[in-house]
Amino acid sequence: MSGFRVGELAGLVWRDDCVACGTADAPPAVAGLSLCRGCAHELRRVPSRVADTWAPPVFAAGMYGGPHRGVVLAAKEQRRPDAVRVAGAVLAGTVRHLVTRGVLADPRLAPLALLPAPTTRRAAKNRGGCIVERSVEAARRVVGAGVDVVAGATLGAGARDWVGLGRGERTANIAANLRIDQTELQRAVRVLREPGATACLVDDVSTTGATLSRFASALAARGVVTSAGVVIAQA
Repeated sequence: MSGFRVGELAGLVWRDDCVACGTADAPPAVAGLSLCRGCAHELRRVPSRVADTWAPPVFAAGMYGGPHRGVVLAAKEQRRPDAVRVAGAVLAGTVRHLVTRGVLADPRLAPLALLPAPTTRRAAKNRGGCIVERSVEAARRVVGAGVDVVAGATLGAGARDWVGLGRGERTANIAANLRIDQTELQRAVRVLREPGATACLVDDVSTTGATLSRFASALAARGVVTSAGVVIAQA
C-alpha cells in the first residue's frame, strides 16, 4: 500500500474520467459530475422528435453515438453511479424542453408522472438495479417538485433480449411479457386525475420505437394515457 498516494487511492474508488468520453483529468463542466465540457455541450443540444415512432411522440436528447452512447454504456455496462446521474440530468433537460413546448405539464402547476420503460428482472439484477428507473429518479430530483416516478412495469422471465429484434418482434416480445404492478398502476391513475396532469414514458435508447409504443398502448388500456416519451438517444 505504501506505493500509492492518498489521491491515487481515492481515484480507484471515485473515478474522475468523463463518463461520456473517458477523458481523464478533464475539468468538470458541472460541479459533482464526471463530465468534461465538450461532452456537456453535446448533451445539452435541443432534443428532437424520433422519426417513425407510433403514438405517443418520442423525443431523443441525441443520436446514439458520441457522448450520448458513452453515457448509456457507462451506466449499463460499467455500472458507474455518476453516469446514472448524468443520464438523469440529460433526461431532465429533455423533459423541461417538452414542458416549455407545452407537450408536458409544468410540474410547478400540475402533476407530471414519469414512467420508466419495462426491463427484465435478469437485466436489472446484472446491473445492480434497473438503470432506466434509477436514471428517472435522478431526473426527478433535477426537475424538482411536482414530479412523480411510477415504476411498476417489468418484463417476464420469457422475454427475449432486444438485440437483433425488428419492430414487429419487439412489439410481440413486450406484448407477451409485460407485467404491470397494480399498486403502481393505480397510483398513476390517481396522479392523472388531477387537473392538467400529464404522463411521460422514459427509456434510455429508442431503436424502433416499438417498446415505448406498445408500453403506451398497454397503459392506455388500463386507464393511463401518456402524452410523450423521452429517451437519451435514438439509435
